[in-house]
Amino acid sequence: MIEPDELRKLWDAAGGGEPACRGAGLLGLHMADDPGALAGMALAVLGLPFGDTRAGLADIRRESQRYADWLPAIAGGFRASDYGDVEVVRDDPAVAFMQAHERLADIVAAGAAPLVLGGDALVSVPVLQVLTGKLRGRLGVVAFTPAYEVEAEPLYAPESRWARALELGVVSPANLALVGGRAAPPDAPARRVLDGLGATTFSLEDVLRDGMATVAQEALEMAASGTEAVYLSVDLGVIAGIGDPVGLEARELVAGVAVVSSALLAAADICRPPSAFGSRPDEAPVAARMAAEIIAGVARRFS
Repeated sequence: MIEPDELRKLWDAAGGGEPACRGAGLLGLHMADDPGALAGMALAVLGLPFGDTRAGLADIRRESQRYADWLPAIAGGFRASDYGDVEVVRDDPAVAFMQAHERLADIVAAGAAPLVLGGDALVSVPVLQVLTGKLRGRLGVVAFTPAYEVEAEPLYAPESRWARALELGVVSPANLALVGGRAAPPDAPARRVLDGLGATTFSLEDVLRDGMATVAQEALEMAASGTEAVYLSVDLGVIAGIGDPVGLEARELVAGVAVVSSALLAAADICRPPSAFGSRPDEAPVAARMAAEIIAGVARRFS
């Protein structure tokens, strides 16, 4: 028979005592109100509501509180905070990018990795632009996405985000891996462009055939080969039922994100297709779970 006091001592010794004080940010992180508060942080959350998704960002933060007890368990030397949301204009993408750059630069200058909550998939571009001025080497990209966003135009649009990334010069096509594309007939031109450039695509069929663990590991190896760090993008539109009845299951996406989050991440984003928030009741909880997985992956490097 185990005595209650003995069990309590074992529990406390294993780190199961009282949870840390919770903040108002993602996963209960404390809010950073100014750039100085970012000093010493390994990761900083930033909301970037491209596409007018501020309400959706609040939903993600609220749902993420269920994972607040992850933070004491993964603490070690890991420190993170939530830098709030960027106030972006809605009718001028160029100005919105400048507003995003300013807040992202604060995070990168502090030595932290940004975890950006979108906003549509265009949020990847300003993050990559800021990273380009910081990195000394090349950057690999793994994106879980239902689409092959490599159109030449328009300049400010989700469907051209990887074209913009490749134009920066810090991302080589050989280090760009897109996972989860539905390979619909209209996607054929974009797939041919990516094939011609030497980028790698893993379709939904590839994931179903080979398994997410295998596909995500291959994508990570391609992205990390010869690069300084990896950028991770998670488009919720890749999940079945968000924008299309066909797609990955949430548990498959979590498994893939867990694999990629084990790498040295320069930054990550969680974005969504237009009008996704509100089209399925579990979108904010799924986004919160993805954020928890990314933060846990970054924190493991400090344990």
